[in-house]
Amino acid sequence: MIWDPGFLDYDFGPHHPFTERSRAFAVSLLDACGFFEPSSGGRRIGPVLPASRAALEGFHTRGYLDRLEEISWDPRGRALDGGDTPAFPGCYEASARIVGGTLACLHAIQAGEVDHALNPAGGLHHAHPSGASGFCILNDLAVTLRQALDGPDRYARVAYLDIDAHHGDGVMFGFYEDGRVLDIDIHQDGRTLFPGTGFPAESGKGDGAGLKVNLPLPAGAGDEAVLPLFDRVVPPLLREFRPGLIVLQTGVDAHAGDPLAHLQYTLAGYRQLVGRVHSLAHELCEGRLLQTGGGGYLAENVSRVLAATASDMAGRSVYRRAGQPLPASWRADFESVFGYPSPRHWEDGVPLSRSPWRKESEEDLVHRLEESLGVRFPDPGTPSDQR
Repeated sequence: MIWDPGFLDYDFGPHHPFTERSRAFAVSLLDACGFFEPSSGGRRIGPVLPASRAALEGFHTRGYLDRLEEISWDPRGRALDGGDTPAFPGCYEASARIVGGTLACLHAIQAGEVDHALNPAGGLHHAHPSGASGFCILNDLAVTLRQALDGPDRYARVAYLDIDAHHGDGVMFGFYEDGRVLDIDIHQDGRTLFPGTGFPAESGKGDGAGLKVNLPLPAGAGDEAVLPLFDRVVPPLLREFRPGLIVLQTGVDAHAGDPLAHLQYTLAGYRQLVGRVHSLAHELCEGRLLQTGGGGYLAENVSRVLAATASDMAGRSVYRRAGQPLPASWRADFESVFGYPSPRHWEDGVPLSRSPWRKESEEDLVHRLEESLGVRFPDPGTPSDQR
């Protein structure tokens, strides 16, 4: 777990929906459960230095970085994009520190210090080479992918999986013609959600043709849609690609009840998704798995999902049974910071609306994907060892 209190400096103000405080409470929840004790399998690494200018220029343009540095000194209420991503004093360094955290995850894996590493503050997948977008000032994932492919101890191929409700457009278009990156993105349909991209026909170009895999889900879909679809599509693609590293963006805004998106995953669904990626990492690339956070606009969801999935990956799950209460000290801190009642248990019942997903929905999406990628996916019911 990479964490630095300086990550909290990435702050758009009290009325903005994105806050790193939610991610900080994932770390404090693990701490309250004893996850970082020597016998528990978790390790916290910090402090974190901001990413160097040279590392940032591996993805972002010099002109944008120059402008960002200037605005960082004198924001004057300016926005960095159409208005969703306001500038704030010190925004350059705060953003670069989050990038530094995701790079630190990569370096720990490359050095053989750990198999798995998580930067809960990362996952800022919308930023483009020449600009901010969607609450993302710098793209920590894209900078890290570039370093993983072109830096020391490079990998020949890297797989990027994104389960945020919003399509990871900055990453996909940043590597759209790169045949070394398999990008699989499961998200809410872009016709109903920002950024309006991520359709099956957007499948890559040049060397990257057929390696950008978009799985848009209708608003209201949940575990019943994403888990069978993942099992049918993701394992065969990863096994064919044989990555040296898997990078997972774990946006929690696909969780039921999120105010900015309309999917209905549950904590159990997230744990199963991350667990499947974890197993594939051990099968295909000696366990090398770099995980980040991402979207998510309810602190109670973000903190529990990131804490539970991180401890699952370490083989020391802090959530072991239904109805297990959350630590009282953590609940008190949560209520003090956020000003409303904390969740009482790891998985409180979440009211779910009727899902629009049907078996024919899966068949239609898989058919469109097969046409775009020029591949054939296994039929439902095929044993997992034959996928």
